[in-house]
Amino acid sequence: MSFSQEKKWVNPIIKNYGRILELEKVDVAPDPNMEYKILIELVHKLDKPENAAFAATNVARLINLHGVGGVKPENLKVAVVIHAGATSSVLNADAYKTKYEVESPYAPLYKELMEAGVEVIVCGQSYSMYGNKVEDLMPGVKIGTSALTTISTYQLKGYAFFKWE
Repeated sequence: MSFSQEKKWVNPIIKNYGRILELEKVDVAPDPNMEYKILIELVHKLDKPENAAFAATNVARLINLHGVGGVKPENLKVAVVIHAGATSSVLNADAYKTKYEVESPYAPLYKELMEAGVEVIVCGQSYSMYGNKVEDLMPGVKIGTSALTTISTYQLKGYAFFKWE
């Protein structure tokens, strides 16, 4: 395939986010026989609360890139740890709308990620320091002691680590 041919966009695992190009030929690709363990740290600010930040939607892209390479969803163990300016992205729909006066663009994204088996973990320290309440947490999101301890624990369990801002 020459890169000038018509582009074919696909979403092999996460259907509503993270579209990617399907390429006819690549020289380096994910190994479909491996189990992938990936930890992603999200610290983006919610500068535009009406739009999900690229860092957050890029989680779906990473999963779809592995999927297009032949990795089955059951061989993808992905965890996302959210802290600092990103903590409000895990507020439930009502709390997010109250805080930002817009619908949460994160609720459908995180819901689809969790349905695909992604662990979404918020730093308990940041979540609390930003004044958020436990009862305002999006369903399915886990609270970690801290981002620091979550990262060290998952790295020692063999997870590859990405930090996206």
